[in-house]
Amino acid sequence: MFSNYWIWLAILFSILTNIGFKYAAMVQQQPSKKWTIFSVALIFGLLNSICMTESLKTVPLNIASAVFFSLTIVGLLVVSYFLFNDVITWKQIAGTAIIIVGVIMINL
Repeated sequence: MFSNYWIWLAILFSILTNIGFKYAAMVQQQPSKKWTIFSVALIFGLLNSICMTESLKTVPLNIASAVFFSLTIVGLLVVSYFLFNDVITWKQIAGTAIIIVGVIMINL
């Protein structure tokens, strides 16, 4: 599972999609910039879908989905902290630890 590069690419593109949506929402006053960023984010979303579909050729759906969604959430927590200066609480850290342990347990 962890050696399947398609799932890692899908997670990366999912995170990039969400970053794009956030940036597009932040430039509301500049419509052309907003729609350009939004369009790029949609392309990342398409790439995410392609990579996830490819990963499903070798990984069961229940495992791929659990890993994909869980690690996307963890990735977005980290990205939001560094890019958007979001505050991370101890509850979020604890939840992230639980998610990571859960992903490891799913793959054992």
